[in-house]
Amino acid sequence: MFPFDGTLTYGGRSVGGAGPLERIRSFFGRGGAHRELLADADVRISVSGIRGKSSTAKRLGALLSDRGYDTYTKITGDHPTSFHNGRQIPIQRRGPRVTLYENLHLVREFLPQLTQTHPKDAVIMENQAITEYTMRMVNEQFLKPDVLLFCNVRQDHNDTLGKRRQTIARSFARSVPEGCHVISGEQHGVIHDYLEDEIEARGGTIEQVSVPDRHRSLTGAETIHALNHVLDYLDEPPIPDAELDAMLEDIQPEWTELPGGRVFNAAKVNEIESTELFRRQLAGTGDDAELVCPFVFLRRDRRGRTASFVQYINILADRDLIDRVHVGGAYTEVFARRVDVPATRHDTDATDPEDVLDALLATGQPVMFMANTVHPFMRKLATEVERREHGGTVPLPPY
Repeated sequence: MFPFDGTLTYGGRSVGGAGPLERIRSFFGRGGAHRELLADADVRISVSGIRGKSSTAKRLGALLSDRGYDTYTKITGDHPTSFHNGRQIPIQRRGPRVTLYENLHLVREFLPQLTQTHPKDAVIMENQAITEYTMRMVNEQFLKPDVLLFCNVRQDHNDTLGKRRQTIARSFARSVPEGCHVISGEQHGVIHDYLEDEIEARGGTIEQVSVPDRHRSLTGAETIHALNHVLDYLDEPPIPDAELDAMLEDIQPEWTELPGGRVFNAAKVNEIESTELFRRQLAGTGDDAELVCPFVFLRRDRRGRTASFVQYINILADRDLIDRVHVGGAYTEVFARRVDVPATRHDTDATDPEDVLDALLATGQPVMFMANTVHPFMRKLATEVERREHGGTVPLPPY
């Protein structure tokens, strides 16, 4: 048996080298072309942080497009999508796993269209990475941002970013390229000071998003006000106050009214701090708070998130804000043993989403989905909620 040298032939002719040397040449060849394309862009913006990356990147891209920029925006989120001047193009992936190298192909596909036209061009990319190393690679190799919009620090991706908010903040700070300017929406003073020390030590600069007192209690206020900071960096006029207020009002949580009760999908934020902000706005706080029924959906690959939701459910139980919990997905038996309220387990591999939703609404309490939304079962459950909300007709998807 002869060893395979990686070279493929057909009819005695080579059909492309696949050996180690050829692969190295191919990678560095693409890397040089990639850097040239990035250098031609007038402004490159990376959107990072824990919560609100996709919506912030999309909103920023639309804002710059409306102001005459030739704009390419890439979001990962629940539905990975490219936006070229507002036109939506779904990102096709060959499998469930996300690879950072898709950014090479997207830049090669869209940036030549931007750089050949007269208007200023802007590239906005959501940083999809969830480790310190890969976040840094996206920033330093795949985008090389002029400005990094950092939404916030929340307790999520604890397995890869760290167990505490300070450790998570350090992971983000270390992903900032030298000389990059950071616009930070993180409002916690101590965390911001820590970010400032780390980023300035790396040769970067940072400014904190200013949120007026009237908006401090509103969900996502730091991401909306961050838009004006980016506009100021680009020497663009700010968003008018009335338009800013409308943006904030539009993203505030509301119950979905169904024939059998009320539902809110808080699983789309998948970390406990934002989930609690939603619960407070919807159900209130203190003695007059309304009891809610959590449905916590767990994933095998998010054990750190599972642990944080065990803690969160126990805090709600201790404060008499819940008296039960429903759980589906992976490790439901372990979760049920560790929470301090009665737990109803659902075998979501064998049970239809319609039946699970019926069981949740039968509790007579408003239902909040929590923890994880990126899963086939949760997508079907969300579709069933839409179906019932619209009387049996599900709206068409955005693309």
